[in-house]
Amino acid sequence: MPNFPPAQPIKLLIQGYSDPNAVSGLMGSVTAAINPESYSLSYNIAYKQAETLGGAAPTEIFTRMDSGDFELELLADGTGVTQLSGAANVDEYVKSVKNLVYNYQGTVHRPNYLRITWGKTVFTGVCKNITVKYTLFNPDGSALRALIKLSLSESVPLTTQGQQAQKSSPDLTHMRTVKAGDTLPLMTHRIYGEPFHYMEVARVNGLNSIHDIKPGDELYFPPLKR
Repeated sequence: MPNFPPAQPIKLLIQGYSDPNAVSGLMGSVTAAINPESYSLSYNIAYKQAETLGGAAPTEIFTRMDSGDFELELLADGTGVTQLSGAANVDEYVKSVKNLVYNYQGTVHRPNYLRITWGKTVFTGVCKNITVKYTLFNPDGSALRALIKLSLSESVPLTTQGQQAQKSSPDLTHMRTVKAGDTLPLMTHRIYGEPFHYMEVARVNGLNSIHDIKPGDELYFPPLKR
């Protein structure tokens, strides 16, 4: 049987781009000197508390799918256990990571958009925070080992699924445009089946008077607590 060399481990790759899609405008890249032991992904949903007419407790209304968060730690070891991915020492490796993920890029007037690839995992986002913890030193005080913690937020172009979900949020069905001949009690009656909540609707919309409406105005009618 032929002896094949052992497969090389896939290195975690971080690429910086000027393009928000992180597919063009490559600004540079770094690989993990030592692959992280783990990484974490978290996802958030944003809600707002909508006022409800006649209700004591607030109603949580979906507004959007917030960006996901990605956190990982990179170990830079200068003791000779592993190569520092082209850097001469730990300080140079930390500098290259910081320049790629955090520093302001003058050519694009902002930090880079980032694409992180590790096996089948691909995350596109921006760096929110970088923390470097130095844990081992040479006798002259230069760093021999550092732990780089990256916190990133998902970033996608403006036409995102989350924004599309926001535009189709159920609470938008309670927005009404004032038409000629409309009065606040009349509009309130159309929506709730009774006109008695028009003072509350005026308060929610910041109206000084129930007569302070005109054709073309957009009014919000909160859900009625039954």
